[in-house]
Amino acid sequence: MKFVKGTFLGICMILGTGAYAQEFDKYDTDKDGKLNQTEFTERNKTGYSTWDENKDGKLDYVELSDMAYESFDRDKNDFLDADEWNEGIESGVGATLRDQDYSSFDINMDGQLDIGEWEEANNNNSWFERYDANEDGLIDNEEWNVSTFEDWDVNDDNYIDEDEFNDYDAFSKW
Repeated sequence: MKFVKGTFLGICMILGTGAYAQEFDKYDTDKDGKLNQTEFTERNKTGYSTWDENKDGKLDYVELSDMAYESFDRDKNDFLDADEWNEGIESGVGATLRDQDYSSFDINMDGQLDIGEWEEANNNNSWFERYDANEDGLIDNEEWNVSTFEDWDVNDDNYIDEDEFNDYDAFSKW
């Protein structure tokens, strides 16, 4: 279940760019060797506002999907080749795509994925609904923080220890 829960979290976490590439100790403000929900929420602030492209205070499906695609597109040419795909699925972003074959996304079989192919392949993914706890079609900051904290807390002890932080941190591969 953690694998499914982490699918979209990984996609979104990579999108925060340098803001999330900080050391665990910076966020462990009480220096107890683990992050509680409050400390983790502080970590999420910058990334959330970055992903909210239209600055309406909510994340919609399109914002999250587009930013996930951009995170895979390492050379920023608006296409994903097999190498970018393989690198991407080894990151937190690609956690749920590891079982998918690149060629199944490449609908026109031209050896590269465009944004349309990406969106078509991800249409049947239920990750968005899991984060949208109040089912209003948008993910607000509180929904985001609670869901992502649950995903990162692999051992379900209501804390994120340094191992969980380092193992799940989507930036470790980028």
